[in-house]
Formats: sequence, C-alpha cells, structure tokens
Amino acid sequence: MKNRSEKLRSLIEKYEKGDIISTIAKEYSNSRNEMVSLNLVKFNPISKHQFFSDARLKDLTESIKKNGVMSPILVRERDGKFEVVNGYKRFYVAKKLRLKEIPVAIREVSDDVLIYLILSRGNKKLHDNILNKTYAYQILIDDYNVTRKDIALISKSSISQVTNILRLANLDEEVRIALKKEKISYGQARVLLGVERQLQVEFLNKIIDKNLSVREIENLVKEYKSPSPYVDKIKDYEEKNNCKITTTEKNITIKFNDKEDLDLFLEKLLKY
Repeated sequence: MKNRSEKLRSLIEKYEKGDIISTIAKEYSNSRNEMVSLNLVKFNPISKHQFFSDARLKDLTESIKKNGVMSPILVRERDGKFEVVNGYKRFYVAKKLRLKEIPVAIREVSDDVLIYLILSRGNKKLHDNILNKTYAYQILIDDYNVTRKDIALISKSSISQVTNILRLANLDEEVRIALKKEKISYGQARVLLGVERQLQVEFLNKIIDKNLSVREIENLVKEYKSPSPYVDKIKDYEEKNNCKITTTEKNITIKFNDKEDLDLFLEKLLKY
C-alpha cells in the first residue's frame, strides 16, 4: 500500500502538465452541479483557518453583490455537508454577504488530491496572506502526515522556505494579528522571529510607529543582541537632532526628517 508521500508524488506526474481544476471537473461521470444552502458549505479541514483582506476583495464583493456567485464553487460532499475544494474567496464573500444559496460543482475529491491542489496552486495566489500557508502547512504536517520535503516539492519551494513559513506560528499573537491585518510584511515578521517572544511586541510597535524597513529592523535586532557601546549617546543625539542613526560594524547612516535638519548637521560638521 502506498504511503502519503508516494501518493502525492504520483499526482505530480498526473496533474503537473495540465490544469488540475479542469481535470477534476471533467474526470468524474457521477458529478453534479446544483444550488445548495450556504449553511451546508464550509471550508475543508486543511483550509479551515483561511482568511482574506476585505480591501483586496472589493471588486469581487461588488460583483457578487450585483450578480451573485456566477461560477460554481468546487466542493466535495462529506457527512451531509460540502467542503470547499476550490473557490475560497467566492465562498468567503458569499458568507460575508449572507447569501442564502450558492452554485456548487460537487465532485469526489480524495484527501491526497485536495492536498496536492492546495500545495500546487498556493504560489499562484499572490494576494493571499502568508499566514494562510502557515496554518495549512501545520495542519498537513500534524494531521495528514505530509512531510516538509513533500510540501516543498509540490509547492515548488525550498525546504528552508517552508520552514520559514511554518516558523511564523511562533510569533507573538499580537504580531501575528498585525501580519494578518497587513500592518507589517512577511519580511518584517521574519526578522522579529530573531528576538524573544516577550519583546516582539515592543519591536512591532517601533516598526509601525517609525515605518521601519526590513534592513532597519535587522539593524535594530542586531543592536539589541550586540549593543553598541555608544548606544546611549546615539539615542541622545537622535532625540536632540531629530534624526535616525543606523550603525553596522563598518558604517554609520544618519537619516534626517527634512533638508533643514541635514543642512544644520552639515554646518556643524564643517566647523570641526
């Protein structure tokens, strides 16, 4: 009997050269399309933590509000209800608008095919929040015996990329909420993994208040771990001269808020 890894790899050969959704839609003779009550539809167990930015779904929301869900949502039947296999955003918007019924295409989709579908199409969803992958990957590993190697292979990622995405679950809850609400980026969140959980919120507030770049955050974390002997003097200078100073082993960068502060600094510098 094939294990999960063998089954998933056999699906790569079957589906990677074509569109898996089209193939699923065509290959089952006992399939059907119908209108069903929205109350009978739910996310599948792997994608149960899916969420989306309402701002990014503005056009889709307006379309569904005006015309309803035009294209059937691909589902599979489980225990008298229907699990979404493809069409998460349409389903999300339909729930938000409290539609009574939605069109669905009911197909027999195994766990292995569902796993392959989620992983193979994940990188094409450019506007999805990175945490959707974090939660889905963790469920696949914990509940479906999918290895990081398989996740990397099917999603066309490196194992280190998969590991970094999984590590986001270790962020402080407040930081994860900020990432979920897109107040910070994936790159900024990754840097915060380098500090203790109890200090991540302190760094988070600095990132948001000062709109720090990934490089600036990296320098801030580096300074925290190996503080400069001049850190107190630097902070004092920043406050008195309305500027931001970043230091590395060989460089110092001073960023002023406006040209007048820069001119004043240059005048002082020329006097030495």
